[in-house]
Amino acid sequence: MAYKRNNFYRCWQLAESSGRRAAGRRLARAAAPAAAVVAVCLLGWGALTLHTAWLRGETGSLNAWCEASGAAYAESLADRTLAERLQADAGLADELHDLLDSYPDPTGQLLQTLESASGSVQVRLRSYSATSGVLGFDAVSPQVIDIPAYVRRLQATGLFDTVQYSGYGSGSGGYRLQLNCVLAAPAGEETP
Repeated sequence: MAYKRNNFYRCWQLAESSGRRAAGRRLARAAAPAAAVVAVCLLGWGALTLHTAWLRGETGSLNAWCEASGAAYAESLADRTLAERLQADAGLADELHDLLDSYPDPTGQLLQTLESASGSVQVRLRSYSATSGVLGFDAVSPQVIDIPAYVRRLQATGLFDTVQYSGYGSGSGGYRLQLNCVLAAPAGEETP
């Protein structure tokens, strides 16, 4: 008689093993799309992280350039403002020199003209206003007759627009006259 050998344990193990393999295959088939999505997301996240790090480096260098350029730009604006102010001041100084040059110099040609017109009259400068062109001086003469002649000689010089005097008085040094003369404007200019 022939005996059939049945190894039930071995059959059970084979059945169990094939069931596990089938379950693993089913799980692998179900999890594969999710794993692929997770892998793609991780790759995307890694790429974005690298790109963000690169952009931070570029932003840092751009910020450094802006700061350096901003300081140079601010310095340039300050220089431009200073240059404009200096040009305005230079223009004002030129205008002031032109204005001052438009009247005779009270210490130069004008005093020489006053002395040459004085004759026996002594002249002493009292005040000068360049803005109004008024020259104030005192004239002292030993004789009263010399004073009206002196005023006529001043008017004849052409240096003065008007010759104003307050009369004369006598003192210990002779006859004294206080004069306020408005200087004439140079040729081609009007008096204010």
